[in-house]
Amino acid sequence: MTAPSRTRLLALSASVLSFLFVATVAATPGSPFTPVLPAGAEPGGPFRWLAELVGLDGVHGSALVMIGVVSVAAAAAAFAFVLWRSWKGEIPARTVLWLAVAYHVALLFLPLLFSRDVYSYAYYGKIAAGYHANPYVATPADYPQDALAAFVGPKWFDTPAVYGPLWTQVSALVARVVDDVSGFIVVFRAVAIAASLATIVVVAGMVRRLRPEREAFAIAVLGLNPVVLFQSVASGHNDLLVALSVASAAALVFAGRERSATAALAIGTLVKATAAVPLLLLVVAAAAARPRGQRVRTLVTHVAIAGGLWLAAAIPFLNARDPSLGMVELAGHEGWLAPSRFFRRLFDAISGDTLGFVPRIVFPVLLAGALFLIARELVRRAPASASLRAGAMGWGLVCLMLLGPILLPWYVTWALPLAWLLPRTPRLVLIATSLALTVSQWTTEPANFSAAYRANIWFGHYVVTPLVIALLVLVLRDLLSRTRSGTPLEDEPGEIPAPAGDR
Repeated sequence: MTAPSRTRLLALSASVLSFLFVATVAATPGSPFTPVLPAGAEPGGPFRWLAELVGLDGVHGSALVMIGVVSVAAAAAAFAFVLWRSWKGEIPARTVLWLAVAYHVALLFLPLLFSRDVYSYAYYGKIAAGYHANPYVATPADYPQDALAAFVGPKWFDTPAVYGPLWTQVSALVARVVDDVSGFIVVFRAVAIAASLATIVVVAGMVRRLRPEREAFAIAVLGLNPVVLFQSVASGHNDLLVALSVASAAALVFAGRERSATAALAIGTLVKATAAVPLLLLVVAAAAARPRGQRVRTLVTHVAIAGGLWLAAAIPFLNARDPSLGMVELAGHEGWLAPSRFFRRLFDAISGDTLGFVPRIVFPVLLAGALFLIARELVRRAPASASLRAGAMGWGLVCLMLLGPILLPWYVTWALPLAWLLPRTPRLVLIATSLALTVSQWTTEPANFSAAYRANIWFGHYVVTPLVIALLVLVLRDLLSRTRSGTPLEDEPGEIPAPAGDR
């Protein structure tokens, strides 16, 4: 066996074993990875049997948490290894694809992991479909007698919906056909699995046509990524639909169908407002590419497509109390891993709780500045190549993830479909953020593991967040350097011209 063959086998074996390790811990009764579960949704199946076989079902408390920490650290290390060898071209794309599919199928045998968000999806759906109220005005606290009241996250119990109106309509549809809490978990996780696999298929097809030597890497960064598998797909997050909209839009841009790409991103925005960033950049590029006399018309066309889709989905929920449909509410929240929160706490500590507002102003300004630089580059290089337009979308999503007021593990999925196209620094920053977020969460319920949960929070605040801040500095410096020097924002050996098509 040659050296590359041995390395390939070692990388694949490490990936499989680490997946089995995390899955076995996740399927152990009382696992620190599982949130509150309804009756009938407890761990079962082959991974539960494996946990019993190796004796994990007899391990409890802090000992089980430590095993969980080791498992996610091993998963992060194995992912980095297999991704490296995929980038080197040592692992066939077909092998990576089938392994990714196998992992997604295996997730069906695991319980809900790491997050209670599916309960919020279901609750908002029931408010709309069952209680015939507006979930952007009413909150779960208005219906405390509902069976979901015991499961929704405490932080979100008195919060109106903060998701896009299309997703709220999907949740309402699910609420009409599902009548038990376990059923909600099954349906929303099935949606997440389908969206993740569809994203992989779209990305694989796109990269196979454009950069076939990167196909294995492009599939691996999505399909073998533990933060995608365990903290995004297995938790049923709708961020996978945002990733699918981004991947679809990029594929449509390369096909020369920019109006269709705008529609794809508009649909993503109707699931979660995140997709508004690449949508904005795409519209800027489309308008800048046209002759001066046609720019306004092009801009109006793209805005009309996005606005028409938004209005069609939002009509049932429009109200005077919150015309933003949850966006103002969401802007007031702050995530425990976000760099902006770290600096707010730091400023409060050194100023006696008087200057904590400064980072809440500075970080949005930095985000706006980063998006301005990206948009300016699109205008400068107009008509921008398809690779630049898609690369700009990736840059925008990376900046949004790191500069936004909330940073959660599943947010990394937004930009991953474009990781293969990004230059070295933002690509490595995106991968490093994936690795950091993989190990950022090893306990879910503070009531079950109070000491370990406090340790997890400490680790997130003082280890993960400083690392993310360093990554943020790297990516902003690289962006500023590239826009000053005219270095491309996309990592392409040559320009890939966009085929003729709709604009």
